[in-house]
Amino acid sequence: SSGINAECPLRPGDDLSINLPDFKVHKIVLSDGEWKEWLKNTCSQHGWKHSSSPLVWRELVDRGGAGTYLGGWDDFKKMADHWYSYSDGLDDGSVKDISSENKTGYERDKAASIKTPVTPVHISVIGAAQPIAYQLLPLLFDSCFKDQNLAIILQDVADHAQELDGIKMELDDCSYGELHSVTVTHCMKNAASKADYLLILDPLDNNSHPDRFQLLKTSSLLYKDIATAIKGIVKPEAKIVINGYKACLGGMLLRHHGVTSDNISVVVTLDEQRMRAKLAKKLMVMPSDISGITVWGNVPVHHVASTAIGTVRNHEGAITGPGSYNKTVMEAVNEETWEFANVQSRDDRDKKICEMTGRNANMSSALAIYRHIESLVKGSESTTMGCLSTGQYGTKPGCVFGFPVTVTNGVVTVKEVDSIPEKLREIIDLQNEQLRAEKKVALGECDDIEKALNCVEQTAWTILETPQLKKLLDEKEGERKAKEEADKKAADIKAKEEAKRKAEEEALKKAEEEAAAAAAAAAAEEEEEIDYDAD
Repeated sequence: SSGINAECPLRPGDDLSINLPDFKVHKIVLSDGEWKEWLKNTCSQHGWKHSSSPLVWRELVDRGGAGTYLGGWDDFKKMADHWYSYSDGLDDGSVKDISSENKTGYERDKAASIKTPVTPVHISVIGAAQPIAYQLLPLLFDSCFKDQNLAIILQDVADHAQELDGIKMELDDCSYGELHSVTVTHCMKNAASKADYLLILDPLDNNSHPDRFQLLKTSSLLYKDIATAIKGIVKPEAKIVINGYKACLGGMLLRHHGVTSDNISVVVTLDEQRMRAKLAKKLMVMPSDISGITVWGNVPVHHVASTAIGTVRNHEGAITGPGSYNKTVMEAVNEETWEFANVQSRDDRDKKICEMTGRNANMSSALAIYRHIESLVKGSESTTMGCLSTGQYGTKPGCVFGFPVTVTNGVVTVKEVDSIPEKLREIIDLQNEQLRAEKKVALGECDDIEKALNCVEQTAWTILETPQLKKLLDEKEGERKAKEEADKKAADIKAKEEAKRKAEEEALKKAEEEAAAAAAAAAAEEEEEIDYDAD
């Protein structure tokens, strides 16, 4: 064993320990200030006299036995030469170089051993009591946030306090290595203030609000509350991620109500991954062999992701090539409207899964959210997101619109496609109009939802010419006419009942008046008789 000043160039036994497996060396390296105090205490404890570095002694038992003093470097060299025929052969220049290197290495190692404060990545979840959050949170660990600690902030209304506390307990029980902390709050301001990623889980859908007019109105109230809470609070560089049926509209409403962030993005990955899964089965390839599937415009509740600019590799067809050879999906499928006839819309698919499992499609939805976040963290050369438009593809600037995008260092950039089919361009224009119409209805600027939206959908059917969409629109038109007729019948019945009620009231009033008149006449006649008898 040896005690050594960090600046000392001599390391007794290093060479011998390398070449002799049974030769063990234990070194205590100290700074110049620590060395003097340590040497004084050690010599006092063992009754040794020593003044220079290194101090070398021998222990008969691994660190803890009775120490036998050997002396300094010269004494150790004599012992090594006698027993092992060892000589170091160091000259003065080498000694100085080693001294400088030892000092630098010691200071570096000591600095590294001092733990610096950990700055975790803060992920705030608005609406964290929803079942989809329960599926999502485990995906965040041992994932794209490599070597980063995560501080999870769970927010929901006070009525869901018990659910949030339960989720916190489970996250703690998981003992994730990256889990820095879990915080539960009912205040959106608190949740947003530290957020690096602010995830808004929009709970509104066609099940909670079957009437679309009410769905849009409720969305307006929800996002106004969120905007009021987070504007001026959320960090400018924070990523705001929205998931839900009206997420694109939600992003536009946040901007309308004062959230100035340019880092708003909408999750549309669920529709992209569902389309890739369907295509993979049809083309007999892996889903990973398909790319370029894009959601254009609004979250596709009643339509599907587009294959217009999609590509596929490893497809066995009339034209084949090596693994790197890509062909367009349209070439591989060779059916212009295949997706509309074979791929369920989000609304239909979600209802089917709920009927079969008794649960919402939270597993696939949670994975879609994670993949969206992963693209923001790690970057992506090709994916699809809803993001703020600056006028790409003729869309209205400031609209939150689904596009094909690339992501670099967290910055989302819309990909420019050289050429897109004319039919797709018309659909993009219609989606743009639909989002603008939905925003007007939500903000109360246009209460006539039929005029604002049905015209857009009818035009979409004309362009797409798909039986599935025509059936949907015909059903909606039938429902509208049936409701209109039912309202008319109800109004007629109400009018008849009101007329009957008034007639009965008038008859009763007339009868009461006649009865009162008769009573008055009888009283007057009786009074005349009394007067006559008195005379």
